[in-house]
Amino acid sequence: MAKLANFTLDESIPLRPSHLPIFAERGYPHGETVFRMLGFSSVSVLDYSAFEGAEVIFDLNNPELPADLEQQFDVIIDHGTLEHVFHLPNALNNVYRMLKEDGRAVFSAPPGNFYDHGFYMLQPTLFSDWLTANQWQVDSIEVVQFTPNQETEPCFFADYEPGLFDSVSYGKMDNKLYSTVSVATKIKGATGNVCPQQGAYARQAGWVDAAETPCQRELAVPGFMGRMRALFQRAP
Repeated sequence: MAKLANFTLDESIPLRPSHLPIFAERGYPHGETVFRMLGFSSVSVLDYSAFEGAEVIFDLNNPELPADLEQQFDVIIDHGTLEHVFHLPNALNNVYRMLKEDGRAVFSAPPGNFYDHGFYMLQPTLFSDWLTANQWQVDSIEVVQFTPNQETEPCFFADYEPGLFDSVSYGKMDNKLYSTVSVATKIKGATGNVCPQQGAYARQAGWVDAAETPCQRELAVPGFMGRMRALFQRAP
């Protein structure tokens, strides 16, 4: 992969096997080895608990970020975490707050065919709209198509543009697995707590031109059941 990207790895870094036995048996290196070979001087792993050896223990649902995590990282890679975090606004805002100015975030999340894998299947529009509303520099958003045989069958990447899936959005996708990979830079003036309007509606003529507002820090449940009761009461 480094050769394909025309990047020279630091071969002086000792090769450490993966901490997962099934990957170590196949000769896969530890993640820290890979990132150090790419040039990172330090690598930290954050998780809700220490059961997989994470050294930074923090719940991304929490709106209160510890002071020692504020603006500490040049790069934050989320390879399949956000869909497991119930409070998405807090989680995204925490990524913003942990990242240094001019730092880069990489989000990888499943938008389809991952039933019960996490709480959510996150669509490309989530990342496109949130990053845009919060004035990040969007470097790339790609949709990845792959199969369960990830080691032997290649992935297919396509650049995402708003509206790309309009013609296939209702039951016209195939049975493969999909992921969205978004890369963005936290430039000066970027924020992390602005709730976007969904782009599919905001782009329509006549849609309410409401100003974007900071996301609520406390989880609020819309009064859906109250509205449903009112509808039933009005029904003949």
